[in-house]
Amino acid sequence: MRAGGWRALVLLVDLAVVHLAVLLAFEVRFAGRPPAYNLDAYLHLAPWISLVALALLASFDLYEERWIPPAELRQRLTPTVFLLAAITVVISYLLANLGFPRSVLVISIAFWWPMLYAWRRVWLHWHWEAVPTRILWVGSSPSAEELEAVLHLGYAPTVAVVDPEDFSPGRPVDVVVIGEAVPDRVKIAVFLDCLERRIPCLWRPSLYDGLVAQAHLTMAGPIPLLSLKPVEIPWIHRWVKRLFDLVASAVLMVLLSPVGLAIALAILLDDGPPVFYRQERVRLGGQRFLLWKFRTLERDHEAKRGVGLTPPDAPGATRVGRILRRTHLDELPQLWNVLRGEMSLVGPRPERPRFVEAFSQRYPGYGLRHHAPPGVTGLAQVLGHYFSSPEEKLHMDLTYLRSHTFWQDLKILIRTVSHLWHRPPDPPSAKSAP
Repeated sequence: MRAGGWRALVLLVDLAVVHLAVLLAFEVRFAGRPPAYNLDAYLHLAPWISLVALALLASFDLYEERWIPPAELRQRLTPTVFLLAAITVVISYLLANLGFPRSVLVISIAFWWPMLYAWRRVWLHWHWEAVPTRILWVGSSPSAEELEAVLHLGYAPTVAVVDPEDFSPGRPVDVVVIGEAVPDRVKIAVFLDCLERRIPCLWRPSLYDGLVAQAHLTMAGPIPLLSLKPVEIPWIHRWVKRLFDLVASAVLMVLLSPVGLAIALAILLDDGPPVFYRQERVRLGGQRFLLWKFRTLERDHEAKRGVGLTPPDAPGATRVGRILRRTHLDELPQLWNVLRGEMSLVGPRPERPRFVEAFSQRYPGYGLRHHAPPGVTGLAQVLGHYFSSPEEKLHMDLTYLRSHTFWQDLKILIRTVSHLWHRPPDPPSAKSAP
């Protein structure tokens, strides 16, 4: 069966599992005799539940054609299930469909997670675990960090390292990874071999790769040319994005105001005033603004310990601050920045002026990040690590700006929710990060 056929099968079984869990919840709630009125209300909601479930599963990349380790599967399913329940409640109120009992929904959560996890584990075992993944590394021997990364590319992986000069096409492998400093002629040979045999091929991109990745083919008379795609968000997308930011930030500020008041009180009781912390950052067009956060560090932290990245448990963080930083709740006041138009909900994270100046000198093209409003969250935040290098974050930010869609923003916001439950482990180099 082709990949598209397998994906369709997984999609259909996912829907069957989601709705079977709801029906089992009805059986439990009403002791095997669910009222027709309540079942009819559920049937009216069923198409919406199906759409939301598929959208959430897709948002957490659960339809990727690759091996997903059990720990990663659990990480992705947890926010999927809770978001599905929350959105179902909202939809039922919007449709004035009050016949769907909330108790059934609560019981459904207890069925959704284990049933989806069990089915997906069976599927992954049957589809991937039969044969270990053979990974070919083309280049000099990988570092410990690189080796740890490639071992996530398949089930029970084995890694074979081949010198670029010794590469020959046709080798029986499942995944190919190209290391750094591989000659272009070898890269081309590897690319052609992988494309011919439909084998996944991965490599760490250079700045050049990132800039030309989305170039368009055009013609100048009889001569084919590649045209660079601008690093900016199209104007119609900017208007939609701003309208969404206005509505969403206003609604969230109202809904989360009790949480904000509780956090403010906790900060005052723990370490006294001030509650908020303002810091100068760089936004669209290189202009400066004051970013708002709940204070999580001691009042004279930078004077004592200097300027730099501060992990959640770093010395100088207050007791409440450690909790806020781990849950990212210290970012809530930035909704005010979004409402004012200084930030967007999604975009490249704003940096301090001194860091922007240093990174701009070290990484050509760093200023391209300021071709769009900065965001409370972004692609680099949901895919990267706290200690990802500025160059790695730059690649992700430029990719976001050149492929922006409203759906992409929604997907990033949904993926951000998963970080409230789980933060991807920092790479080994994190200990030596500045």
